[in-house]
Amino acid sequence: MQMNPELHMVLMPAYCWFLFSLGGTQITKDNKIKGQKWIRRFLLPALISIHCLFVVAWWQALLVGGVAMIAFCMGYGTKHSDLERFIVACMYGVISLPIGLSVWNAICVAIFLLFFFASNTKYLSKVFTWKLCEGMFGFSVGVSISYLLAGNGIIW
Repeated sequence: MQMNPELHMVLMPAYCWFLFSLGGTQITKDNKIKGQKWIRRFLLPALISIHCLFVVAWWQALLVGGVAMIAFCMGYGTKHSDLERFIVACMYGVISLPIGLSVWNAICVAIFLLFFFASNTKYLSKVFTWKLCEGMFGFSVGVSISYLLAGNGIIW
């Protein structure tokens, strides 16, 4: 019995949003619990790989998780240049490449760049809060992978 393919598009973006946010900046408002980077860098890629194992070959699942781990370990904060941020955005866009290609690869890059720069714009930073940005980064990666797992796009 196989899972409804569209459920991939419900499950993966949801847990990617949640775990990416937990692995970002502070978790509590008073900053007593800081963001747990290991969740984003290691736990999330592992869960993505496990999820992919149910649909694609083991080596593709491991490659997706490996690319995600590399991409999620890359920095994009204030110490980094716009070029470095663009490279990170592109890395987020290619995480799903081991299993296929879709329009969501480009959308993922665009979401990262749009939300990142909107969050750092004086008039938009109150709307594009950093937790919203982190969530959207994870969500867009989750959608780009799950879209392919559901049988859409160009699948290898």
